[in-house]
Amino acid sequence: MNFIFDILLYPFRALHPLWGQMWLSALTGLMMILIFKKTSDQQAISQLRRKMGSRALGMLLYLESPLTVLKLALGLITDNFIYLWHLLRPMLVIAVPFILVAAQLDARYGVQPPSSSRPSTVTIRWENSLPVELIEPTAGSVVSPVVTIADSLEKSFSFTGENGVFEVENFRIGTSGGTGSVVIRGAEKPGIVQALLRPWNASAPEGIHSVRSFLQPVDYAVLGGRWSWFGVFLVFSSLWAIAGAFVFKVKV
Repeated sequence: MNFIFDILLYPFRALHPLWGQMWLSALTGLMMILIFKKTSDQQAISQLRRKMGSRALGMLLYLESPLTVLKLALGLITDNFIYLWHLLRPMLVIAVPFILVAAQLDARYGVQPPSSSRPSTVTIRWENSLPVELIEPTAGSVVSPVVTIADSLEKSFSFTGENGVFEVENFRIGTSGGTGSVVIRGAEKPGIVQALLRPWNASAPEGIHSVRSFLQPVDYAVLGGRWSWFGVFLVFSSLWAIAGAFVFKVKV
């Protein structure tokens, strides 16, 4: 999955991060609306929308007849439940690519790589036994003190990066790639869930059970405000989905 997104974002590696986010938001929005069109009953949704509009108009026309308004209101409520039922299947299908894209965006645009001026923290858990001392970092530096938790075979400490990377115990945190590259935050045993839903975690080196780091989150200046990656993704993918519904004549 990382390889696919590396290819999609390759043209934006030297540009501001917002360009890559906008590109993926556009692709996701158009993909979601096309999936919705293919997996939903467009004719039934169109008929329901007309029926619901007619019932709402009838309630306005027959205000002098409370019984008629009540019947129309009950029919409108029933139609809304049927409408939601028609939306359920396509929304469940759409949720799969949405979650996968969101995980990739979080891995690439959610946090800053390790900084040389602002320390971050990390916890390393070993599998069988704790080393007496940490191996000297090959990139970045450890900020004392190192806290050892013997019962859980863990060491926690602060660190600073070097050119966006901190490397210790044969494991690298951060990224040496361009804009939009995955920022590695930790490590765990490899698996399908890890690869798809936690692409910011690499495979744990031999002898290490897991690595968890806490890097600085990133906000982006958009329309005069400070937005998280998720805000950018949600708003702009929705706008592209609305535009796609108009272009491809999708009934939602």
